[in-house]
Amino acid sequence: MLVESSSVSLPRRPRWLGYPAAVLLVGATIAVLKLFPNLADSSVALLLLLAVFACAWLWESGPGVVAAIAATLGFNFFFIAPLYAFTIDDPRNVTALFVFLVSGLLIGHLSATSRERLRLVEVERSDLANLTGLSQAFLSDTNRESLLGVAASRLQSALGADNVWIYLADEQGSLFRAISTSENPIREDLAEQAFRTGSSAVLPLQAVRISIYLPIPIGLRRVGVLVVEGLRSSERMAEGCAVLLGLALERERFVQIARAAEETKASEQMKSTMLAALAHDLKTPVAATRAAVENWAAETGVSERSQLAVEQMQTLTRRISELMDVVRLDSGVARPRREIVACAEIVEASVTRFGDSLARHSLVVEPAPFDVFVEVDPGQLTEALGHGLENAARYSPEGSEIRVSIAAEERSALLRVADRGDGVPGPDRERVFERFVRLPSAQGVPGTGLGLNIARSLVELNGGALRLSGAPGGGTLFEIQLPITRR
Repeated sequence: MLVESSSVSLPRRPRWLGYPAAVLLVGATIAVLKLFPNLADSSVALLLLLAVFACAWLWESGPGVVAAIAATLGFNFFFIAPLYAFTIDDPRNVTALFVFLVSGLLIGHLSATSRERLRLVEVERSDLANLTGLSQAFLSDTNRESLLGVAASRLQSALGADNVWIYLADEQGSLFRAISTSENPIREDLAEQAFRTGSSAVLPLQAVRISIYLPIPIGLRRVGVLVVEGLRSSERMAEGCAVLLGLALERERFVQIARAAEETKASEQMKSTMLAALAHDLKTPVAATRAAVENWAAETGVSERSQLAVEQMQTLTRRISELMDVVRLDSGVARPRREIVACAEIVEASVTRFGDSLARHSLVVEPAPFDVFVEVDPGQLTEALGHGLENAARYSPEGSEIRVSIAAEERSALLRVADRGDGVPGPDRERVFERFVRLPSAQGVPGTGLGLNIARSLVELNGGALRLSGAPGGGTLFEIQLPITRR
């Protein structure tokens, strides 16, 4: 609700009334002074100046000037010899009378100026109180529907306006009516001009009322237009309301983003909980089943059926291991245990561990320098590079070449896996690092869409970066970048 003013603003009296009232007040003062014939001229002059001050304070500068002239004439006529005549015997009284007139005019002007400034201060104080109340009311609204539902009526009350329209811009930058207190049409050309240029447009209605078209700013951009018809408040107040409305709309947008983030966070936590439960429930029975299948294959001898069963159980075990990796990364358990290790040792460990997946390809490991060291968790980097090897084997033709290399550039070590597959299109090279994302070209290829996500998470945990690019001669280049450490 709007904050009501606790003090009464200075009223504006009809200006024409001040002129006869000033003459009457000065005349009444002279009449009272004549009742005390023994008063000194200085006392009379001060009391008449007080009357001039009162006239200027009550009816502003015009009546104050009239009061000063009337007081000067009355002082001369009734109190300076010869009495009851506008002539002056003593030349010194001419100077005194002139000083009295100038003093009266100055006092009247200063009094009127002070009163006007006090009135403006009161108006600004009232505007500030209304803006404060308006901001508190807007802060209590937490969604756009409730905000816009009452914003127009609140602004109408705060500005003392006849009607208020709020126009907002859609995604294409076109204005549409969001809310209003009237169904009457507005000057859409002026609304469009205010929105495009960021400058307000004013239309006079009557002597004391105007219509104003104000852009609604948020920082350096504009989100709409505030149209006020019959504005009785100041234009500065209207501009302040437009700025306040923009801030309220921006706050509402941030609240929606925060809510969406909370919902996403809750959804991700639920996914992590489900993955953890699923992986835990599958781990033990799958391990027992794998042992049983391997024992059966050993007892019956190597055959196509037994080999297929063993391979499928190994694949299933690998998928469950990936799920467990995701759970550990989400929970923060997978903290790296760093040690200084040669990049060549990481490559050797990865090729040894994931060699089975490379059996149907031509693997080329370029000679690696043993003087390139990094400070990482060797197990996690072996796992990350292994996902690159598995991806290369999975998405490149059988018999094609997979090349592993190590390079040093300035302060970075680069571990690279290049294949001869179809490659990943440029726009999708970041998207494939998201969980469960698989491109249409991967249809029919076994996988879960978790490998690259796990690999990047492990690399980043160790202070490195992982990216995909095009390999020389076609295919995909899987590249891990790590800071070099001196041993």
